[in-house]
Amino acid sequence: MPHQDQHDNISKARMLLATRRFLKLDEWLLSQMRGWQNQGEGHSDYGLLMHPATLFTGTESPPLNPLEILSDWAQQCPQSYHAHALLGMVWHENAWIIRQPLEGEDVADHQWLGAQLCCDYAVLSFLRAIELHPRPTHALRHMMNLSGGFGEPYWLKALFAGEIPKPLHEKFSIQGSEIWRDGVAHIHALGFEPATHWPQMLPAALQQTRKNDEEALDYWLRMAMSVRHADVGTMESYLLFHSAFWGGSDAQQMQIIDSPLCAEFSEEERNQFRANALCDALSGDIADRESPQALELQSRLAALLTQPLAAETRVRLLDLAGICIAYWQDDDQAGLAVYNDLFAVSPQAMPGHAARMFISRAVLANGHQEGLPVLTLLLTRGLSQANDPVLVAFAATALQSGLYGLPARPELCEGLMDHAWSLILQAGDEQPVKDLVTLAHDMAINDDLDAAHFLMTEMARHGSAIHCYELYFFYRNGWHQDVPEQYHNDSNAMDCVLSAARSGMVPAMFTCANALREGLGGEPDYEQAMHWYQRAMEAGHLSAAYFRASCALDNGSDAEKRQAAEVWLPEILHNEQHPDRAEAAYTLGMAWLTGTGVKKNRYTADKFMEFVLELSPESEAAKQVHEELSGSLRARMNLWQDKRKAEVEDPVAIYQTVHPADPETSLEDVPQSDNK
Repeated sequence: MPHQDQHDNISKARMLLATRRFLKLDEWLLSQMRGWQNQGEGHSDYGLLMHPATLFTGTESPPLNPLEILSDWAQQCPQSYHAHALLGMVWHENAWIIRQPLEGEDVADHQWLGAQLCCDYAVLSFLRAIELHPRPTHALRHMMNLSGGFGEPYWLKALFAGEIPKPLHEKFSIQGSEIWRDGVAHIHALGFEPATHWPQMLPAALQQTRKNDEEALDYWLRMAMSVRHADVGTMESYLLFHSAFWGGSDAQQMQIIDSPLCAEFSEEERNQFRANALCDALSGDIADRESPQALELQSRLAALLTQPLAAETRVRLLDLAGICIAYWQDDDQAGLAVYNDLFAVSPQAMPGHAARMFISRAVLANGHQEGLPVLTLLLTRGLSQANDPVLVAFAATALQSGLYGLPARPELCEGLMDHAWSLILQAGDEQPVKDLVTLAHDMAINDDLDAAHFLMTEMARHGSAIHCYELYFFYRNGWHQDVPEQYHNDSNAMDCVLSAARSGMVPAMFTCANALREGLGGEPDYEQAMHWYQRAMEAGHLSAAYFRASCALDNGSDAEKRQAAEVWLPEILHNEQHPDRAEAAYTLGMAWLTGTGVKKNRYTADKFMEFVLELSPESEAAKQVHEELSGSLRARMNLWQDKRKAEVEDPVAIYQTVHPADPETSLEDVPQSDNK
C-alpha cells in the first residue's frame, strides 16, 4: 500500500503539472532525483514519479493530454531533462498502443509504420534528454526498452555507424502509398506530422561508446548501468526481453542473473529477478508431468521459497505455482496446500482468478473435502475485501444455507448479491457471470443443488441472461445433473428462456422459439415462435432458418407453407456450409411427398431423399422413405408416372456441388462448340 508521503508526492507532481508550473516541477524533480540517482535513499519516490502512468492518471477533469502538456513543458523549458525524458516515454507508449493488433488479426503494416513514426519522436526526445543531464538513467533505460521492442530507427543506426542519415523521403519511397497514408493517419490522430529530418551527430555522451557489433539491447543496458550502478528497474527490463514472450526462456534469464552482469546486485535483488523469471515460466504452458523441466521448476520453486522475499512476490509465486503443482503431482490436494501457504503470507493475501476457480473446482467438483478450510479462507477474504464479484456472490450463496465453512446468515445475502451485481456492472466484463455459472455447476456436482438454484435465481433476478438460460434447462430437468422433481416447472422454464431471449442472448432466442412452438407451460404460439426464429436468424443463428421453415410447414398458412417450400428451404440447400442442409433436404422431400406448400409429387420427393443420402448416408429416415418410394415394382411405377408430371427432370441438380474438370483431361476430350 502506498504510504502517505508517497501520496503527497504524487499529488504534488500532478498539481504542478496540471497548473503548468514547469520550472517549479523541474526544480522539485531534480531535488528528488539526487538521492535516488546516488542510491542513497532506500524508499525514494522518484522512480515512481518518473512514469507517465503516475503523472497522468489522476482525477483531473477533463483529463490531461500527455503529449500536449509535455510538449508545452519542453517548449517552455528547452533545457529540462525531465520534460524530454517523459515526452519520450509517452511517445513510446503511443507506439505500443498503435501497434496493438485487432482481436484475431495480425499487426497490419500501417500499424507498424505508425508505431515507428512515434518511435522516431521518442528517440529524438531521449537523445535530447541525454544531452541535458550527466546521468540520464531513465532516458538510457527507455532507449533500451524501445530498442528491445521496436529496434533502433534506421537513422540512429546510421549515426552510430558514423554516417549522415538520409531524410525519410530519400531513404524510403513510401510517401503517397496506401501504407504511408494509413500509417501517417495514426500520428495525425495525435495532432502531429511525422518527423522527417534527423540529428547530424550523436550527443557527446554517446560518441565513440559503442563496441563493434554490439547489440542495441546490450549497449543501452551498459550505458544505463554505467550512470546508475545496479539499477533494478533497468535490469528487470533487460531480463524481460530475454523471457519466453520475447523469444528467450526462463533458463536464459537465470543464466544472466547468475552472470557477472548482476554481480553488483544484492542477493535479495537477485532473488527478485529469479522470482520474476520463475513466474514467467509458471505462467506459460505448463511443463509436462515428470519431464526434466517440471522437476527443475519444482526444485527452483522450493529453493526460492526458502529465501526472504517481499510478500507480494511470494504471493505471486504461490498463486502461479498451485495449479502447476497440482498437475505435476497429479494431486489437487497438493495445489490446495500451496494456496493455504499463500493465505498465510499476510491477512490481505489473495490468489488470482485461475487459482480461485481451481480451489472451488478441487473442493466441490472433484470432491477434495479435506481442502475445505482453504475454500473457507477464500470466501472469508472475499467477503472482507468485497471487491471481486465472483467471490462476493459465491460467499453470499454459502451464507444463505451455511455452506463451505461459513455460518448461515441469510439476512446478509440480498445486500451482498446487490453488491456483487454492481461490481459486475462496473467491470463491464462477462467473465464474472460465466464464472458464476461454472460455480453453480460445481455446487450441483457437490450435491448442493439448493445453493446452485439460489445463485442462479439471484443472478437472473439482477438481469443475467446466461443464468436465466441455465434456469430454463434446470427447470426442465435438462441440466448436467439430475434436478429434484420439486424444481420441475415448465411455466418457470418458459419465463426464464423468454427473459434471456429478450436480453439479446442468441441461443436463448432460438430455444425460446422452439419452446413456444412446443407450447411449453401453455398453448403453442405459432406467431411468437416465428418471431423469435426470425430474431435468432437476424442475429446469426444458422439453425433458426431451418426450424423457421419447418415450423411454417407444420403450422403456417398456405402462403407461408409455399414460402417455406419454395424459398426458405431452397436457400438453405444452396448454402453448402449450412449445418442443417441434410435436414432441409429431407423436410423439402417430405413436403413434396405430402403436398405441403407444393404440388404433391413422389418422384421429386424420392430425388430429394437420394440427395439426403448423398449428404448424410447414415440417415435412417431418408433410407426408409426412399425404400418405400422405390422398393417395389408398384412403387417404381408410381415414380415413373409422377416423373412425367414433374416440371424438372432432376430437381436437386441445382443444389449439388459441381466438381471441377479432371486436370488430366485434354482439350481434345472436351466437346467443341461450332461457335469459335
